[in-house]
This record gives sequence, structure tokens and C-alpha cells, in this order.
Amino acid sequence: MSSIAYLTNTSQFSGVGQRAFNIKQRLDPAVVGEIEEYQLDGQAGTLQRQGETVDTLTTWPGILASKSVSWVRLGRRLARRSKPEDHSLWHLTNQTMSWLAKKLEPSVVTVHDIIEVLEPQDTRAALLNRYLYSGIASATRVICVSNYTKQSVLERYELEEDTLTVIHNGIGPEYHPIPSFSETVAYQALQHELKLPPAAKVVLYVGSDHPRKNVVTAVRAFAAAAKQLPGPAVFIKVGEAGISAGREALLTEITRLKIRDQVRFTGFVTTERLNELLNLAQVLIFPSRFEGFGLPPLAAMAAGTPVVTSNATSLPEVVGQAGLLHDPTDVQGFSHSLLKVLTDQKQARALRQAGLVRAKEFSWEQAAREVSKIYQELTALDR
Repeated sequence: MSSIAYLTNTSQFSGVGQRAFNIKQRLDPAVVGEIEEYQLDGQAGTLQRQGETVDTLTTWPGILASKSVSWVRLGRRLARRSKPEDHSLWHLTNQTMSWLAKKLEPSVVTVHDIIEVLEPQDTRAALLNRYLYSGIASATRVICVSNYTKQSVLERYELEEDTLTVIHNGIGPEYHPIPSFSETVAYQALQHELKLPPAAKVVLYVGSDHPRKNVVTAVRAFAAAAKQLPGPAVFIKVGEAGISAGREALLTEITRLKIRDQVRFTGFVTTERLNELLNLAQVLIFPSRFEGFGLPPLAAMAAGTPVVTSNATSLPEVVGQAGLLHDPTDVQGFSHSLLKVLTDQKQARALRQAGLVRAKEFSWEQAAREVSKIYQELTALDR
């Protein structure tokens, strides 16, 4: 019987972590063999095996205490304590663990994106990022979450195309339209919590404040559209800042646009609350410049929320014809589409229906089946 080592290093609530969690939940041990999960928790400095801590790091000073450095320290300890006979296959579910592919064989690496190599958010961390991603070319098989990511990997690394497989992210039943949501207690609670004016139009943004997420364009488009609406409008920003400079730039722009009283920040929210917010909103705006996949538009479509997004990188691949797409720099285009969705019920209804149909093309069950096929193929070769 095969034994699969399944390595994670992020929370199941992050975009990367959601995929790892949802696929693992749907893998059938009767088909692929025993699955043993290892968690490299860079924040806590712990190595967990099947949920139990088996190793703990001593704290290093300054930048050496970063979670990225801790991933390397924990990964090296795992590699030292592992024997070839322990597992038939190692699945490194995040490209930031790919360097382990040079130590643990055979291996599968899931690549969500290579943004931190192509466009590092912190130039000081660029060298470390290159090391973390350095095992992509050494993996037995590479899984990419989109065709866009696959093409990026092929252009950056020396790999044979037949060693890469595209397996899209999925969406689960947790994102769905809530019947008669405006009549529910949850709706009233959100109205009160967010201090929403009666009959306000709600524009939702989900993501960090990192420059590549382009949230400044989102608030500019909102401000322009809101001026042309006959009633009140509110912009809800979901997600932590992620980068302090990005939050500072966003607040500066909100002040310049004179829309402070129209913007709400929620920070991190649970999946249930995000689904409620998607049902509350009339539209999701997602003008990102760079996405390996783009889960927020998919969640919005599954919840029946119209999507206005960018035509950059992987987003057209996810949204297809079910959303309104613009160049990431086209503030006027985004503003026009927001206004159209907020004022044209026929357009909004068409986008809702198209989004619901499109979302059904992405499932975690299908993703897990495709991952299982790769496991079976590679473990058969290893026999």
C-alpha cells in the first residue's frame, strides 16, 4: 500500500491553504493509499505530523525569525528525519516548499503562482524567495492551478511540458445564493454592524492591500460610479492589509477621493461571513494585476454575485464570459461596469446567472480526482 506525505505550510483559511485542505478532504485512501499530513508552521516554529507537534524551533533574532526562514529550518529537520522507505511520494502543496523536492523523492509540487520570483513584494526577500522556489525544476511532477501559471513556470524554469499538469482550484457548497437573504437575521446583523444606509448599493472587494491586488483602482472606480448613483453606495473591503505600505496608500487615496464615510473595512472574515457579504453585495470588484488563479471571483460567481474584474493573467481563464473584464489600469472602464451592474437589473441578473453556471465548472471533487491520478501514476512507477 502506498504512503503519501502531504506537506502544508499555510492556514487552511488562506487561498493556498484552502486548496490543500479541500483536496486532502476528498482524497480516498482506498484509492491512493495512506495519507500522512505534515504541517510546517513557520509562524509558530513547529513541525506537526497528523496534527501532533513533533519538533519545535528555538527562536532566532531579527529577520531570521521570519516564517520563510522557519520553513527552511523545519523542512531541513523533516528531511533529516525521513527515510526513503517512509513514503512512496511527497506532495509539496505550495511552491514555497519546492526546494524540498531536491531532498525528498519522488515529489509533486503544486505551484499556485511564481509572483514572488517575478515581482517580489519585498526586494530584501528576493534571494530567499528564489531559494524557496528553486525545487520546482527538480520535482517529479508539477501541478499548476491555471494554464497561466503553467505558462509562467515553463518560461521561467527548464522543464519538459509533459511534467506539468493543470488542475484548477474548485469551489464548495459553502458559497451559494441565500434565498430571501434580505429577510434574514444575518442580513439585518450585517446592516447594523457595517452601519449601512437604507437601500445602499454595496460594492465588495476581497483581498489584501498589496500593490498587485490593485485595490486603489477599485476605490477610484467606486468613487466615480457612486457620484452618478441616485442613492447611497458603500465600498466594503474584506481582508487584512498584508502589507503596511499598501494600507497606507489605500487610506491616502480614500481621503483624496473624499469617500471615507462610504468605505468599510472588515479585516479577516470566516467563510460563512464571506458568503453572507457576497449575498449582501450587488457586485464584486477585483481589478488585480497578477493572479495565479483568483478565488474571490469564483466564490462570487458561486454565490450569485456579479463580477467585475481585470483581464490580466489567470482571471479570464477563471471568469470566462461570466463577468465584465477590463485592463487593470482602466479606472473608467471599471467605473462604467460598476454603474451598469448597479443600475441595470437586466444586466445584473444576466451576470448572476452566467456566474452560477460558470462556477459549476470548478469543483474540489474533480481536482481531488485529478490529483489522485497523478499519485497513482507516480507510485506505480516507483514499484
